[in-house]
Parts: sequence; structure tokens; C-alpha cells
Amino acid sequence: MSASDVTLQPMIHVRDLPASVAFYEALGATVIEGSREGDFVLLALGTSQLSLLAHPANPEQGDGEVELNFAAADLDVVVRELEDQVEIVSGPTDTGFGRQLQLRAPGGMLIKVNQLEDIRGA
Repeated sequence: MSASDVTLQPMIHVRDLPASVAFYEALGATVIEGSREGDFVLLALGTSQLSLLAHPANPEQGDGEVELNFAAADLDVVVRELEDQVEIVSGPTDTGFGRQLQLRAPGGMLIKVNQLEDIRGA
């Protein structure tokens, strides 16, 4: 998996999604997926992307308040390239927003790689 094949999409678990979206919009972000009325928003801020999720983190799964998520065009390719190098926790599995692969970093942090329709959107 080369660096050009993935996009970093950090995700922040927030308590108040509308207020959080308004905060990042004040910094210049624009909503590219989801809505402030839902529970998930993907924002573009310059050349970066940031996800906001209105659900508490799941520490039993290794989630923190901020998660490191990546997006890739083809999770099957990612699995083939990484299966002998990293711990694959689950996936790829279908979710409500696309397919997801979960990996475990050496320190125990859960890393998620998502396959979305258009990862280069912003």
C-alpha cells in the first residue's frame, strides 16, 4: 500500500454535532458528506479532511476521543498488501457508509481503513 493510495481522515467523537460543525466551518471547513442533523459529517478544510461522529468513543475497541482513520479506493488490495505485516482485527466488512477494514497498531490503537465512493473529493 503506497502513500498515494490512502487518505488520512482523522475522526473526532463529539457531543454536539451542530456546534462542532459550526466551529470547523468558522475555521473554513465545508461539509462534503453527511449533515449536522445526522450523526456523521465529513469536512474538507483546505487539502485535509476531518470526520466528526456524534457517538462516544468505544474504549473496549481501542477507540479514543480522536481516531486515526484512513480511506482507500480498494480494501481488498490493502488486505493483500498488509495481511502478513500488521494485525487485521476485522474486515473488510460492509457498514452503513461503505466497507471498512480494522487494524491494530502496535500500541493497541484501533486503526480503521474505509473504502468510500470518492476519497479524493476535497
